[in-house]
Amino acid sequence: MTTRISPLDESSVLGRGLTLQSADNATLLLRDSEGATASYTDLMSAYGAVNFGHLNPLITPHVDLTADIAAGVYPPEAATFAEWLTDRLGLPGHQVLFQVGGSFAVSSALAIAQRVRPGKVLALDGAFHGLGLDTLAATRTHRELALQNSVFTAAVDPLVTHLRPGAEFRDWEDISCFVFEPVQGANGYVPIDPDWLTATVAAARRAGVVVVADEIQAGYYRHGHLSPTRALGIDADIHLFGKSLTNGLYPLSAVVYPKAFDTSAGTALALAHTFQTGVLGFRAAAAVAAWIDQGHLEDLVGEVSEALARCAKRLGEIPAVRDLHTTGPALSFGHPRAKEVVRGCVRRRILPFTGGAVGDRIRVAPPLTIPREQLADSLDVLVEEVEQTV
Repeated sequence: MTTRISPLDESSVLGRGLTLQSADNATLLLRDSEGATASYTDLMSAYGAVNFGHLNPLITPHVDLTADIAAGVYPPEAATFAEWLTDRLGLPGHQVLFQVGGSFAVSSALAIAQRVRPGKVLALDGAFHGLGLDTLAATRTHRELALQNSVFTAAVDPLVTHLRPGAEFRDWEDISCFVFEPVQGANGYVPIDPDWLTATVAAARRAGVVVVADEIQAGYYRHGHLSPTRALGIDADIHLFGKSLTNGLYPLSAVVYPKAFDTSAGTALALAHTFQTGVLGFRAAAAVAAWIDQGHLEDLVGEVSEALARCAKRLGEIPAVRDLHTTGPALSFGHPRAKEVVRGCVRRRILPFTGGAVGDRIRVAPPLTIPREQLADSLDVLVEEVEQTV
């Protein structure tokens, strides 16, 4: 049979012909092209979208739906969840604009900033902010892999200035907003130096520049906190969330911004996406919030963080490993043959993934709910593959 699906997927690393049969917590049942099935351990939480386990039995928004998924009118959970999110962030003067997917969230934040303060976007080298024309112009890592990278994006490029993390920036006069990921996801889970980031954000705010924290991948406890930016004590104007906001059940994203910005943005400017009011998304977000409120999340974060710290100690003794980072329950490191290491893990039914500008980093970010024995066994495989790939 001739396949009818696009080759624009992750098969270059994971292998072609794999199809998903079922999922449970940190385990994926996959079928190969010859019809054989096997269980794989997901050490990437589906790119940070399933931080709380695949099909978590306590997060079940799809049960007993009482309205169409695309309703055209917000369900009551939208307002309830918006209040929960702003309260959790400690931002009572903020409100939430819901969007579909991370790219739309970043694009919306840049648009709000333009209405508050017109000018250029300042973004960081190594960043990935999405696949829209504006968000791709602000992107540096993996941009060349994007289908959307075209003459249209090139036309937007002059509106974006890029800054190397660690460098000083002084010319704020024509800058509208400063957008950053506190931990750069696609770049290989590379944390931005907190002292430098704090100082740069402070300089931006003194200049009246809108500060945008893109936490779509970094947030929701992927690195130990709901908002890594807030945990660092950094005062951003706009926070962006997505992915595990619904634990992967719906592509809902949230733009958390000051209510005072409405005067500049113009409240009459509105155009909804078909699925922006999707009932399932808000029920999923509310279900995730309720699960977080149960209060056991800190223990899960601590246990996974400790396991990854022990793994990092072992990896740090291997000569080929470089630029090793542990950011709470996530681990990343550079390796000259990173793709081969990951392919070796995949052959042994373990799914970490590569990252970085040229795919020379390995990322490990298991669901926080992963059984501890399964995590330990998986990390043993990872270390063995790193040791053997020289």
